[in-house]
Amino acid sequence: MTAFGLLAVGTGAALGAWLRWLLGLLLNSLFPSVPPGTLAANLVGGYVIGLAIAFFSQAPGLSPEWRLLIVTGFCGGLTTFSTFSAEIAVLFQQGRFAVMAGAIIMHVGGSLLMTLAGMATLQMLSQR
Repeated sequence: MTAFGLLAVGTGAALGAWLRWLLGLLLNSLFPSVPPGTLAANLVGGYVIGLAIAFFSQAPGLSPEWRLLIVTGFCGGLTTFSTFSAEIAVLFQQGRFAVMAGAIIMHVGGSLLMTLAGMATLQMLSQR
């Protein structure tokens, strides 16, 4: 653990958390019962981490602090499993099981698909 590593994680986390907060402000009022800001944060985070994974695998000589900044910091600050879990728990308590199942599929399946899309995007761009 280095001072630069700590700074990279902290900076990335702050930027990711700010984007997550902004997405909530912009989107959650559209459909408050299943806040789309949380979904957007998880989908964007999935895409960014897919891009990052593909990029870092092609650039092994890059300083590890870049990975800390983007993957650990930014994506960690942006994506939110705890808020997703809380929203799912509320839907469960309300007996809204179909909406709950849909939200789980959108968050988990969507995030996985966005990660794969991010990886595919970088692969296509690098073939040009």
